[in-house]
Amino acid sequence: MNIEEKILSEISGKHYRSGEEISGELDITRSAVWKHIVKLRNNGYEIEASPRHGYRLVSRPDKLLSVEIAPRLRTRVVGRRIVHLEETGSTADEARVLMERGTPEGTVVIAESQKAGRGRMGRGWSTPGGKAIAMSVIFYSGIVPTRVPLFSLATAVAAAQAIAVTADVRPGLKWPNDIYLEGSKLGGVLVEMGAELDRVRWIIDSIGINVNNSFRGTELEASAVSLAEVTGTRVSRKDLAVALLGELDRLWLAARSSGGLDYYREEFLRLDILQGKKIRVETPEGTVGGSAAGIDGEGRLLLERPGGETLSLFSGEVTIAGNRPAG
Repeated sequence: MNIEEKILSEISGKHYRSGEEISGELDITRSAVWKHIVKLRNNGYEIEASPRHGYRLVSRPDKLLSVEIAPRLRTRVVGRRIVHLEETGSTADEARVLMERGTPEGTVVIAESQKAGRGRMGRGWSTPGGKAIAMSVIFYSGIVPTRVPLFSLATAVAAAQAIAVTADVRPGLKWPNDIYLEGSKLGGVLVEMGAELDRVRWIIDSIGINVNNSFRGTELEASAVSLAEVTGTRVSRKDLAVALLGELDRLWLAARSSGGLDYYREEFLRLDILQGKKIRVETPEGTVGGSAAGIDGEGRLLLERPGGETLSLFSGEVTIAGNRPAG
């Protein structure tokens, strides 16, 4: 634990703890204790201070702060460093800067508000302050480039599993990177990488999830949804973030082992909302139609054409026949 985590632990009980007691317990000066108390207050912690009794924690902020998340993690790689931002253009861009400065593998960048996040096909993905989850995780070499598309699908599976555990709902997945709930888009995944012919040098794994947003009365009402809108209650972003980081840690450990992604392929197929449906796929070569037939071992979409031919597609924009394109 860092110093602020230790101070929070000291003052989280029913009784006050004096500055002298805290400084003695943590082997820091009383002035240092006060400086950390001020910083915690600036981050939204309500801390009572009594000249005669000391300090007592009254309430915690609804923020995805490292001091809130790190002590709850039981991970081996993910969360070695957590960088919390009040606002950013893109957590992926922030992660890229940290990566260039030599940040450790498993570094997490998480923002309260994201103004210029990226989705597929250059689409934006904004995150309103304190309502959703926008995070990016940095991984270094460990898998071959041909496995990255399947790793992207596996990230969506990991997110769906974390959502299911936290909010008691059953998300579906739409190839290649969308998370759906009750027919509307709940979130998405974007995996960026730097690679050579035979190895991946780095991966920035980004996830966005609508948690306590409200889309009612907006232009996205028909196509987007949040967990709060489906469950009818506020969902803890902290609980979801902790669950998600745990699932991503298990995913990365599996991805680096032989056959470790096979489980995630099977899980993706179980949650696949396209399988068996008539779809259209916009590809760089043009639009093709047919029936979705799952994914292959490298994460490619299998499309059964009317004449019996089966195509394997690495990329494309999918629309279910009769539906308008979803984000």
